[in-house]
Amino acid sequence: MNTPKKAQIGSEYDLFVFAQKESEALKERLFELYLLYSLSKNLNVSLQLNELFHNTINVLKESLRIEDFCFMLIDDECNELKMWKVDDCSFGEAKGITFKIGEGISGLVAQTGESILIPDTDKDPRFLFYKGKIPDIGSFISIPLKLNNDKVIGVLNIHKKEKNAFRDTDKMLFVAIAHNVAIAIDRARNYEHAQKVAMVDELTSLYTRRYFLESSQREYRQAERRGEFFSIIMVDIDHFKYFNDTYGHLLGDEVLRKLASVLKLNARQSDVIARYGGEEFIILLPGTNKPGAVASAEKLRSAIEKKLAIEVGGGHKEKVTITAGVACYPEDGNNVEEVTASADRFLYLGKKSGRNKIVSAATDAKVAIPEKRVASRYMTALKIVSGLHQPQSIEIETDSNWKMCTVKDISKMGFRGEVEFAAKIGNVYSGKVVLNTDDHKPGQFSIRVAFAKRMCQNRYQIGAEIIDGRDNWKRLFIQTTH
Repeated sequence: MNTPKKAQIGSEYDLFVFAQKESEALKERLFELYLLYSLSKNLNVSLQLNELFHNTINVLKESLRIEDFCFMLIDDECNELKMWKVDDCSFGEAKGITFKIGEGISGLVAQTGESILIPDTDKDPRFLFYKGKIPDIGSFISIPLKLNNDKVIGVLNIHKKEKNAFRDTDKMLFVAIAHNVAIAIDRARNYEHAQKVAMVDELTSLYTRRYFLESSQREYRQAERRGEFFSIIMVDIDHFKYFNDTYGHLLGDEVLRKLASVLKLNARQSDVIARYGGEEFIILLPGTNKPGAVASAEKLRSAIEKKLAIEVGGGHKEKVTITAGVACYPEDGNNVEEVTASADRFLYLGKKSGRNKIVSAATDAKVAIPEKRVASRYMTALKIVSGLHQPQSIEIETDSNWKMCTVKDISKMGFRGEVEFAAKIGNVYSGKVVLNTDDHKPGQFSIRVAFAKRMCQNRYQIGAEIIDGRDNWKRLFIQTTH
């Protein structure tokens, strides 16, 4: 008579136990989902790899009580797994360990993209104990770091000293964690690559102007706070337009690349070298006073003059030289902008007084230095202008012959250019603007040569000021620069 009742009680007890187990499983599943949500939330705001690693550590150590784990990433250049981030306490001996793809458990996971769980490492000959560096491992699980397109970028290894410490169901959670981490690593890598592209000039591999400005502002704040100093060197390649016009832009690019290499080889590791624009470079020297900066600049100038020569064909070489302006905080300015402007003015003075020199003060040359460049100058190439009555070129009269003048830059007061005759400083010459039509009278003007220098053979560089025919010159200036 009691048998049915006992059976009912037993059935109810089994149902209770089943419900309790299901409840515990549900709680565990909810915890895992919350854990994944928290991890995903933290990783989504991690754009730096170090920050990403620390966020992942917090989840594994604090929430899952896992102490021994490491990330290994695939180095695409050598196709090997290398330690990315490790805990010094657990992995101090294994920091430099690498695995070829397919080697050991980690290599197999990277090769196949499938997780491997080893309950007892002593019973699996594939397990290498990190090539004998970490022998105290009882159970081990390796999860691929896999992207959405199934590309494997590395592995997440988790292990414990105890044997049979992991369940098969643990793999599901670790796979989800590894997937989130892999996507975050890929995003952080792309971000850091974009940051690097923004910081580095593609042609010269030097820093960009933007990075230089950011670095110099940081250095300024530190120098101001500590009462220290820093210096800036502004560098310009002498006669760079000549290289481009004579031998083409490919050789001009080679000049820029080789000059950048010499600058890097002869600068300190703490110096920030950047391409400022065109053929101009700029160098930040932290904690360096004016005499130290001048010595560094002279070292650079001398190295370039001695070592830098460009093959131009036929066994011939062209020497490359630089002119540089040196300015120091707070001697030459109260902030970065003022110090940079001073270096630029000193550079301009060096170019006006002969080039291939270092200038750090107005007394370094016999030419008076202006507070700023009075007339704005514009780079120009006259032969690209089109339209009716537009200027085609400038010609200068010498010995009753009209000679072509290649214009480098132009201002309201005059121009700089190159001619094929020996122009002399102080001489006055007639000039004219050649238009692209035959039925229009050329605009004539007179110039006085303020600067002249022989470049090579019969080519001379000149700087000229307009002394007569200013209306004709004004029309040329407006047509060329607007």
